[in-house]
Amino acid sequence: MRQRLRADLAPSHERLDRFFSDLDVSSRPGLSLFLRAHRAAFAAIRPAPGGRTGRPLLDRMIAAIDADLARLDAPAPPRLPPLVLHRPGAQDYVLLGSRLGSQLLRRRWQAATDPCLRAAGAYLSLPPLTDQWRGFCDEAGARPARGAEADADLAEAGRLFELFLSAGHAARRSAPALTPAPAPQNERIA
Repeated sequence: MRQRLRADLAPSHERLDRFFSDLDVSSRPGLSLFLRAHRAAFAAIRPAPGGRTGRPLLDRMIAAIDADLARLDAPAPPRLPPLVLHRPGAQDYVLLGSRLGSQLLRRRWQAATDPCLRAAGAYLSLPPLTDQWRGFCDEAGARPARGAEADADLAEAGRLFELFLSAGHAARRSAPALTPAPAPQNERIA
């Protein structure tokens, strides 16, 4: 199932990566937009029961982002309609994957020279949850890639990717103009 998630969702994942790769998180506007978008998406998620991710993880990520946004004196994130999740596998795939992607952005953020920006690193400094990701990969690798259950996981993971992209666009519409920064080729961040 893991290979199917990766292959079938590659276009959605690439769109999301492109959007967030264009942000310069070593600048105040870029980091603010990134954090506001993620805050909006996390707040909209109504997590599925079970799995490796859920309300406690979302609450930790939201609290870290709120601390960073306060340090940056950033505008409030946009509000999005709730997305009720039913598939813990889909939720784990996207949320654990996003923690790994945030580690790549963390390296870019660490290039910031503005002390205020450097102080706004609570979210990007959260642990990547590598062990949970490995556990998810092992479990998903053992599950069938075809059938109603697999199709439901795939559809819900797709909705999560779209939620993050919608959050990014909503945050961009309500933010000052940004100058995109080119991202290194072949670097997945979302």
